[in-house]
Amino acid sequence: MELEYKDDRSKARFVIIAGVVLALAAGGAAFFAITQARQEAGSGAAPKVSVVVAVKTIEARKAVTAEDVAVREVPLDDTNANGVLTDPTAAVGRIAAVTILQNQLVTTNMLASTTEGAAFSILQPDETVGPDSEDWRAVSLTVPDDLAVGGMLTAGQSVDVFVTATVSLSDAGSGRYIPDRSTKITYQDVVILSRKDSFYIVRAPVAIVEEILHLQATGAATFAFALRPIQDQRQVDSSALGETTNMIIEKYGMPIPEALEPGFTPAPTATPVLEPSPSPASSGGASPAPASSGEPAAGLPAPSASSAP
Repeated sequence: MELEYKDDRSKARFVIIAGVVLALAAGGAAFFAITQARQEAGSGAAPKVSVVVAVKTIEARKAVTAEDVAVREVPLDDTNANGVLTDPTAAVGRIAAVTILQNQLVTTNMLASTTEGAAFSILQPDETVGPDSEDWRAVSLTVPDDLAVGGMLTAGQSVDVFVTATVSLSDAGSGRYIPDRSTKITYQDVVILSRKDSFYIVRAPVAIVEEILHLQATGAATFAFALRPIQDQRQVDSSALGETTNMIIEKYGMPIPEALEPGFTPAPTATPVLEPSPSPASSGGASPAPASSGEPAAGLPAPSASSAP
């Protein structure tokens, strides 16, 4: 009995071709479905609205200028539509409560001052006024540049205020105290709200404002600023601080001037007269001859009496 041989290669080739066609069809269907979904999603995209954005970084507690903001069209939805500004003039002149980053939307909660054109805001961005809140006030201090970190201070920085008061005594009969000036760190972590030349606007509780105004009215007090690191929120224990001239002299052992006797004349200081030595060519190499008289040669000290024979 002979086996009949059948060639199935044509059938296998047909199965492979059919599989490739089905795979291409499935891929095309998937691509069409994805494209359709994207088109449907695009038709429901958030509308673009003209809003105010920061064209550069605006530092906290700085007044917004016209060069800081611009109007751009951005898509808005429920996640970013609250508090947006559509008119840049509504932001210009107001104080930034926080640092506004470049290309970030400028919203109403980012602005500390509620009045357009306000030079500064007394309250911090997160502060509110309530029955138990501090009675903050703004007060001006006149501090020359040499007493204000070289005039390099700007709004938003925190400083410690040193007061130098003139101490005058009405009864110095005991001899224990003398008129002098006294300096001490008086107010700490004071925020500069604004500045113009040597005039600094700072915020302080109303009781401190009363003290500052009184010291300025007396004309016997001088204010000075020391810049604090922005990260340092500690309060310095000033109970052992404070300086007078005597205290500094005693601490560092500085010499104390003494009164001179009447008619005191300072001793004359001899100034030696140096003459140029003759050159070897003019003197023939010989050293100059000593003076023939009894007087010493110029530039040489006179012999003492003890050296005489």
